[in-house]
Amino acid sequence: MCAEAIARILMFTANFAFLMVGLGLLSVGIFYTINYTQFTEAIPSDYQSLQYIPTVAIVIGAIIFIIAFLGCCGTVKNSICMLSTYAGILFLIFLVQVGLGVFALIQIKDNDQLQSQIDKQVVTLFSRYNEPGVSEIVDLIQQKLSCCGSSTALSYTVSGRAIPNSCYSDPSNILTLFTTGCNTALYNYIVSSVRIIAIVALSISAVEVIGAVLALCLSNIIRSVRRRNEY
Repeated sequence: MCAEAIARILMFTANFAFLMVGLGLLSVGIFYTINYTQFTEAIPSDYQSLQYIPTVAIVIGAIIFIIAFLGCCGTVKNSICMLSTYAGILFLIFLVQVGLGVFALIQIKDNDQLQSQIDKQVVTLFSRYNEPGVSEIVDLIQQKLSCCGSSTALSYTVSGRAIPNSCYSDPSNILTLFTTGCNTALYNYIVSSVRIIAIVALSISAVEVIGAVLALCLSNIIRSVRRRNEY
């Protein structure tokens, strides 16, 4: 009975941790999903899959949050079936998260190719600045990423165009010009955000393995107690 009580306490602690993990992954996924939708036009076609990584993180976070309740119910009701199902689902989520983390890191592994693709995409996008709808996208990118021009502010002056107000920290007061090119800023943003999601996914996967093992241990303890009570 002492072992069962300890296992229950550990299970409740693990489930509380899973609730926090689920919320954390949801928050990270939602934050980057909102930002990626703003930069879709600037993401190279070969790397469009990057924008779905935050969405997958949201789905996994929501599932973890829901599964935590299943673990609590199984612990309270001494349900071997629910605890076993809980452990199985956690192992599946563990595999998906490891796959997500590895996939994300592989996507940004070839830095030179990614930078080259972003350079081309940004140059193409910024060259269409005067087209309807494009200027709003470019202005948003420049303000969000604190950058100016495809490579520098000279990208505008060399082509005979005026530097837009969105190239300044305060668009209404053109004093502080952003010095970073948007190709570099976008590259840094994509790499850092994908790396953060990958690290978070891989880190919390270890917690899920512990939770699954605890669930299996508790179900075995409950099974043993029931067998002893039958005699």
